[in-house]
Amino acid sequence: METLMIDEKLHNLINELEFKDAKEVIKDSLITEILYRISKFSEEVERFKNKYGKNLMEFKKEYESGLEDFRKYDDLMAWEFAQQGKDYWNKKLEELKCVL
Repeated sequence: METLMIDEKLHNLINELEFKDAKEVIKDSLITEILYRISKFSEEVERFKNKYGKNLMEFKKEYESGLEDFRKYDDLMAWEFAQQGKDYWNKKLEELKCVL
């Protein structure tokens, strides 16, 4: 593992921004980025939920029992991707809370 060297200017800036230390800055930055990604995936999931008036599992079950529809198939793939992304980043957020 690489050690991060903090010079005086960076140390002063960290203090001016009222962070405890560089570790807190890194944690804050990672949490902010993860929350942003969760938000973007959540918006996409919600968009499909509103478009079809049902949740992903209901939509998937309905799609699989019906005739092939390429537009719905594309939406299903995008919706599943968004849900998987949301779940993945929620898991990473929980891992980060345990580590730092």
